[in-house]
Amino acid sequence: MSILVNPEWLRSRIGSNRAPVILDVRWYRYREGGYEHYLQHHIPNAIYVDMYRDLTGARNPERGRRPFPSREKVQELVKRWGIDEDSYVVVYDSVGGTSASRLWWILRNAGLKNVFFLDGGLDRWEAAGMPTLTGPGILPLRGTFKVAEEGCMPTITVDEAATWPEHGVLLDVRSERRYLGHFEYNDARLGHIPGAINLPTYGNYGPNKRFLSYENLLDRFEAVGITNANDVAVYCGSGNLAPHTIAALEVAGMPGARLFPGGWSEWAFDPDRPAARGPRP
Repeated sequence: MSILVNPEWLRSRIGSNRAPVILDVRWYRYREGGYEHYLQHHIPNAIYVDMYRDLTGARNPERGRRPFPSREKVQELVKRWGIDEDSYVVVYDSVGGTSASRLWWILRNAGLKNVFFLDGGLDRWEAAGMPTLTGPGILPLRGTFKVAEEGCMPTITVDEAATWPEHGVLLDVRSERRYLGHFEYNDARLGHIPGAINLPTYGNYGPNKRFLSYENLLDRFEAVGITNANDVAVYCGSGNLAPHTIAALEVAGMPGARLFPGGWSEWAFDPDRPAARGPRP
């Protein structure tokens, strides 16, 4: 089954005996107001998920600007959201899935198999004439899902990122100007990890904020030499955009890409690690 679902699929299951857990991850990189937008309109039964409160771990610059939450924190979250062992979970946002993808990856890493994107997010839901609610949501009964002892999604460390281009593909999915070293708005230095290839996450979806088709994603990845995601590692600035590309690889039939969770923010924090600039890896 695809990791993407449409509004009709979701609408038909809201209120059923196996209603999915719906998680709203509206967060905007350059402005505040995710929860305020949720209060104005959200999908029925959706629970708001806060990027900083819920999806970020304890502050530690050596692990990157936005560390992932601990296993213990994720365990408490899935219980609070009412997730059981056999739950279907649907995540959505209004920015092409680039915020929801972090939660998708966290839940898959915790051992949940049935985690899906509402492809096209809230915009597609409303364009299809589906209903929305206002005001705060109501938390369900506490869930019973037990988070896996070890992470279920493959990752690499900062030291492995340094040597990954010697035997695989290291993808930097930030914007081109950040990769080139022309601009940086958050992290300690300009540039990219030596050997990394740039393939910005924002190219994974179209103007309608839906993932590109299987064929177009396959063409996109094959153009940079990716034919099997098992030798691919992906990073961004702080772990938001990279999971989207890992999801896009799965949509293209190539699951198994690894995440470098700390990303450029972890790499750039260590002044002893080299930084490349310009178009060459």
